[in-house]
This record gives sequence, structure tokens and C-alpha cells, in this order.
Amino acid sequence: MSIEHKQVLAGLYPPVAYDINGEQFLIQCEVDGKAFDRLQQKATEVLNAISPEESGSLLADWERVCGLVTDLSLSYSERVNRVIVQLNAVGGLSIPYFTQLAESIGYKIVIKEFSPLQHDLPDPGDIGQFYGEPEDRLIFMWRVSVINGENNIVYFRAGNSCAGEPLVGFGDPIIETFFRDLKPAHTYCYFAYPVS
Repeated sequence: MSIEHKQVLAGLYPPVAYDINGEQFLIQCEVDGKAFDRLQQKATEVLNAISPEESGSLLADWERVCGLVTDLSLSYSERVNRVIVQLNAVGGLSIPYFTQLAESIGYKIVIKEFSPLQHDLPDPGDIGQFYGEPEDRLIFMWRVSVINGENNIVYFRAGNSCAGEPLVGFGDPIIETFFRDLKPAHTYCYFAYPVS
């Protein structure tokens, strides 16, 4: 409910002591009323900031509290999703925990852990990204397949792309950043975007 404080202020002064219809009095009430109007507007914004979805210009404070860097190149809804993921990330190391975390922001994923003892190895080329002796450390490697990540695949197009760009680029910075931040520090997590 919007209140014009100018009229409220004018009604607070006793008419015996003040000329409530005087020009200077009304100008002063208008100036003070606008200050109170702005204060009321800011108070409403702070009240709405109790949830990230409705925080408006105060979303940057949510990001700061969650330890996120404000990235203005992202849309408002993407920034809200980043905050919600961080708030929901109370901790866990299990596959169901990470799967549920991804589902909470609209991603369908499948996590694959590798076992060299069962001759269960990653795809060729994926091992090259893992530093050290990969054969000895495969138990610390896991793959996240983003099932609904088709929108994040960008193909090289003649006329639209430039020399030096990859033929296929893919990735989703939102889910990848959170997984890399939340995964156990001694593990290597990489992402796959299967094409259906």
C-alpha cells in the first residue's frame, strides 16, 4: 500500500500554531514527505529481500553472503538460481546429494564413478585432463553427464564464427561452478553433455 507522507505530515501539525495552508509550510511538507516516501520504498525492498527471488537490487547482498562473485552478464533468474543452489548446499558427498542439488535448479544429471579394479575406465581423452598418474588415481575421478544440457552446445558456423574458435563448444557455468566448489578437494570432476 502506497502512502503519500506529504499529506500525513501536514495533518500532524496543530492548526493553531502553524498555517497548514501556507505556501512555505506545504513546500516543507512535500520535501519531507518525499524523503519519507523514499524511505518507505527502501524499507519495502529490504522486506522483499528476505527471499532471493524477490530481492531485486539487493540480490548482490545475497551473492556476497553466499560467497559468490556478482556476475552482471548473467540474467537475474540465473543469479537467483546460483544463490539458491548455494543456500541448499548444506553439504554431502553422496551421488544422491549431488543429483538432488542439480534437480533443485532444473538440471537432470547422471554421475559416474570409475573403478579401475573392475576395468571401468573413462572415455578416451578424458584421462588426459587429469594430472598425475591417472591409472593410480581413477578412483578419485567422476563424470557428471548433464542430460538436459543440449541448449549449452554451440557449434562452429561459417559466417557466425571466427578462425580459432572450437568446432564445438559446450558447458554450463552455473552447474559446473557449483560442482567444482562443492566436490571433495581430492577428486577430479568433469562434465559431459550427451547429444540425444
